[in-house]
Amino acid sequence: MILTTATAFLYPIAIQAKRKGPWVILWPLVLITMLLDVLANYTELAFIFGWPREGEYTITRRIRRMHFDEVAARRKLAELVQVYLDAAEPDGKH
Repeated sequence: MILTTATAFLYPIAIQAKRKGPWVILWPLVLITMLLDVLANYTELAFIFGWPREGEYTITRRIRRMHFDEVAARRKLAELVQVYLDAAEPDGKH
């Protein structure tokens, strides 16, 4: 879960690049975070949740689908992750 943890740690910092202005210096970190996101989705999270479906390149895309999963535990996890993602966004909505 190293990649997933690194992505979760870097995301709130990297996403601030959306604010523009001096925050644009974070764009290299955005690219690194996106790479970790995709790698985690196709390695660590593939072992836990199964292989991503078509178009689910990032953890965020997978989380959006999991909101409607038939397994209650996955729905709850998706809700918790969504709260974390929304809190990190400059505009409050991921």
